[in-house]
Amino acid sequence: MSLRKSMVNRGLLILTCFFSFVIQLCLASKTRHFKWEVEYMYWSPDCMEGVVMGINGQFPGPTIRAVAGDTIVVELTNRLHTEGVVIHWHGIRQFGTPWADGTASISQCAINPGETFIYRYKVDKAGTYFYHGHYGMQRSAGLYGSLIVEVGEGQKEPFHYDGEFNLLLSDWWHKGSQEQEVALSSKPFRWIGEPQTLLINGRGQYNCSLAAHVTTPPLPSANSVEMNNVHPRSSMCSPIKLTGSGSPAPPHSLH
Repeated sequence: MSLRKSMVNRGLLILTCFFSFVIQLCLASKTRHFKWEVEYMYWSPDCMEGVVMGINGQFPGPTIRAVAGDTIVVELTNRLHTEGVVIHWHGIRQFGTPWADGTASISQCAINPGETFIYRYKVDKAGTYFYHGHYGMQRSAGLYGSLIVEVGEGQKEPFHYDGEFNLLLSDWWHKGSQEQEVALSSKPFRWIGEPQTLLINGRGQYNCSLAAHVTTPPLPSANSVEMNNVHPRSSMCSPIKLTGSGSPAPPHSLH
């Protein structure tokens, strides 16, 4: 009897520890809610006004920040007039939630104009990710943004670093995404040419080739970098300016 009682007590202790761990894990993780509307809008990412695809009036889209173990819930409404839309969460493993992977006609149907779809998935691993449109050429139209997952409570960063500065790099064509799509899918194939601008966090300066023969100084350290505050909705915008270590870094050093 004493042996059986000892085994029962040990089993109860293990179950208690297990449920305690599960409760602590649930309390530590959070559900982070986002409400997005995808639409076309006029924007001047490189001082040349054009049409971009944005989220909630932003380009690039809003940055998602979470902690490993959190659940992300994105209520996405399609405000485009004639196109479907999906969002792919690049690098997220989607264990148990393949329908949230955002691959049109494979893991989900496209979200039709005027419709709303709720993405719900768990981010289980810390890292720097990004999301982007996965329907037609919508990523080229500007439908993308950052997704940053920090280490969970009680976990250690694998690497030491002095500071964090998020850089989102993208090519930018002045041709519309529909024109690019027609060219790339035509027979014979039509090359769309090199991009007109390299965007850094959604901003750049056209024409990049003007700076090709300029000697550029080294960039300042990442922990002292600042972006200037000119709003790119305007058709007139100033070039990007970086400041660090008390001295300016010329805009052409970004190209």
